[in-house]
Amino acid sequence: MFARSVLLISLALCAAACAGSGKRGPGQGQRPSASIQQPSSLLAKARTVQGRQGCAKAAPTYRIVASYGEGYEIAQYELGACLMEMEGAGAQETVLFREEGLFWLKRAAWAGDPRAQLKLTQVLSGVPAYAVSHVAVDPLSAMTWAEIYDANGVRETYGLQPVGPVVLEKLHAALDQNELQRARKEAAGFTKISLDEFVPPVGDRAGQGGQRPQSGQAGGGRPEGRRRR
Repeated sequence: MFARSVLLISLALCAAACAGSGKRGPGQGQRPSASIQQPSSLLAKARTVQGRQGCAKAAPTYRIVASYGEGYEIAQYELGACLMEMEGAGAQETVLFREEGLFWLKRAAWAGDPRAQLKLTQVLSGVPAYAVSHVAVDPLSAMTWAEIYDANGVRETYGLQPVGPVVLEKLHAALDQNELQRARKEAAGFTKISLDEFVPPVGDRAGQGGQRPQSGQAGGGRPEGRRRR
């Protein structure tokens, strides 16, 4: 139910962006430089805004790109990581940010993104250095993601290091042998699941401009993780 709500919100944001990207009359301001039809440009814009103004200002743009689905796991990961840092006006809003953040991190992780897999391992591990407010510790899930991450050959492409010894020691101390075996079994059966790719209606594709990030480009690409045999 929560996942469906997140996607509906993202679609509403997309619709609002589409409505706001049309031509404007005199005195109505300039047309946005990055439109809904240019997800790669929107991603670059989100990163720029994050660097200058922080995650809270960048999140709305990240949401639009993340909702494009398959091929935009990097935006899903970066949005999820942002939401892990954001503080709401009150405790309940912060809880909503964390729930949404976990949703997007899991979406990216299930699609094979090693950065999201590592982030989930750390956040759920219970290690104080990676603790996030309003996120429950879940050693079993953390260990499962650690195993999946370890088997993901794409992490070497990004220069990502193995899960740190502090995290692994914490997880081994928290889990018994049956739980460790269960985590390894679930990781061994991991199969990627991607969010369906958004395809603009035929009439809206002309002059789309922005291209999906390609493999090998900095910050882009669709990770092709491998399963542990």
